[in-house]
Amino acid sequence: MLRIVDESRLGEKLSPEQLLAACHEGRPLTAYLGKQGSQFRVKAWDLGNGHLEVTVSRLTEWHEAEWDAVAIEGHLDALVRDREERADELRAKHAEQAARRAKRQVRQLCKAAGVDTLLTLTYKANQTDLALCKAHLKEFNRRVLRVLPDFFFVAAFERQERGAWHVHLATRRIPKAIADRNEANGYKVKSYDVIRRIWRSVVGDLGGNVDVSRRKFTSGKTAAQIASYIAGYIVKEFAEGEKWSNRWTKYGDPGCEILRKPTVLGELDSLRGAIELAYSLTHVTQSVVVSRMDRWGDWFTLHAEPLPRGVTRLC
Repeated sequence: MLRIVDESRLGEKLSPEQLLAACHEGRPLTAYLGKQGSQFRVKAWDLGNGHLEVTVSRLTEWHEAEWDAVAIEGHLDALVRDREERADELRAKHAEQAARRAKRQVRQLCKAAGVDTLLTLTYKANQTDLALCKAHLKEFNRRVLRVLPDFFFVAAFERQERGAWHVHLATRRIPKAIADRNEANGYKVKSYDVIRRIWRSVVGDLGGNVDVSRRKFTSGKTAAQIASYIAGYIVKEFAEGEKWSNRWTKYGDPGCEILRKPTVLGELDSLRGAIELAYSLTHVTQSVVVSRMDRWGDWFTLHAEPLPRGVTRLC
């Protein structure tokens, strides 16, 4: 591994093109060689609602290389030419990285918000305009808030085989019935009938439906399982859609701090010690649902979620 650093702009992440321009301007650049380190950094996300995520990653040790300005310029020039030749490949790689980041954000947001229901908004017509779909979703949220003031959801957009868009919603605490605002006697109607009626009023002649079969499918599923389910659409649509187009959004107050940064718990000298630390963070009221290590022993991840009420681990 090799890293070139502009000593006048420490802390900034610069592209090879920016570094080459800095080299041409005569700014001081330094080359560093990286090698596999012996320590492991442990980071943890306490997402609330009994959800915990922990990662363990091997650190890289960096040492200054004895490269002069000519060697650094030659390396950067070759790197820039290579990036130009592999532009399509690099764009695909960056899109994949963006998809993974989006997947993690959606997964953690769903856990932190405590989602418990999955719905799908569809069109009867072959509605292929993503911008229009997003506009419909925004208006749908505005109208639902009139009858469900605490309405919150995370949405993932997916294109059907015929080309029409539909929207998967991970939401929570939808009541069985909602009072009809037009009835003085407080008559109540089924909440999903109201939600379906609102979506149809928004899309008009395009025709719409709210698929509650997913609600039945996810009935009894944990927030982590629903989060994993909807996050899967994120990766799929990043791979198939226009690069950098937003394929997910959220509406409403999740009731939590959604941009929580992980807590760095320290740097340990052994992978075993780091993994033991990760497990020590779990509680008897939690179940470890993900425990995975890569084949080279460079990283480890652990996800824990709350056990059903009244159930505790034996150890």
